[in-house]
Amino acid sequence: MRTSGYTVLGWIVWQVGSRVAKRKLAQNRAKVGAAAVIALVLLGGILAARAGSGD
Repeated sequence: MRTSGYTVLGWIVWQVGSRVAKRKLAQNRAKVGAAAVIALVLLGGILAARAGSGD
């Protein structure tokens, strides 16, 4: 397969994958939001611990 064939195949895979991901995200919006809040809290805790520890 030539380079242009791989380019077209990659584009098709990207289009299908992004549509599937958007559909799954819409179905699980509450779970994704909860995971984002937990990630932000953990990141804030790590940053606070770094700021609190003197060097």
